[in-house]
Amino acid sequence: MTEGPTAKYQAIRIKTVANDESITNIETKSKLARVDLKKLIGKKIEDVETFGKNIVIIVGDYAIRLHLMMYGSIHIYSLSEKLAKPESQVRLFIQLETKKIVVYNAPIVEIDYKGKVIRNLVSSLGPDPLRKDWNPQKAIKLILKHKNRKIGDVLLDQGVIAGIGNILRNEILFRAGVHPDRLVKDLSILEVERIVSFSKELSEEFFERRMRHERIKPMLMVYNRYNKPCFICGTPIKFYRQQPNGRKTFVCEHCQK
Repeated sequence: MTEGPTAKYQAIRIKTVANDESITNIETKSKLARVDLKKLIGKKIEDVETFGKNIVIIVGDYAIRLHLMMYGSIHIYSLSEKLAKPESQVRLFIQLETKKIVVYNAPIVEIDYKGKVIRNLVSSLGPDPLRKDWNPQKAIKLILKHKNRKIGDVLLDQGVIAGIGNILRNEILFRAGVHPDRLVKDLSILEVERIVSFSKELSEEFFERRMRHERIKPMLMVYNRYNKPCFICGTPIKFYRQQPNGRKTFVCEHCQK
């Protein structure tokens, strides 16, 4: 599952490649293309933003929203290069003057008016730790609204904090010393503040590693470390699938209360 830091990294790749070039061709198989694609031909990619896990390519008055989810990927080719994957997997094809941007297997490719796309994202998503308008106080308030939910489940809710995926939520809760199964109503305000603080800190570290083309494994203290000793206390890391989300959950039951 693509998390916010990876989406931001991909957005920067696209923006760098666009390099003031005009779109010479664009194709998609998506049913969410709500404008005539011919209107985008001849225009330039003016910006590429992220809202949580969503990548938004700005083309004049229009926007292309991508959500890669689990299996989506973005490849960039020169004009002469052949596609690395079958055409049946292509969800979006953008040809520029010297490059081709190809999106494979992305479940969501939405093309619509820019204002509409951005309004919908802003209204449905919580604060994003990687955006300039990150608002930690709003994130705290949104978490506290879900008093009868497990904090491990709340952190996966994109309407609370945008961009947090399963890797990050495991690592955030470990750093904060909070067990994923704790109900929000049982958390102290200090614990919630720590969770929000680590949401930003770890999102930024994840993103910086992606930008340096480094693996994220060195920053992982619990994720995928089942039965290995906790780096802090030596207790074996426990693994289970948390309900109701069914996601892989890793916890040190000594350090996380």
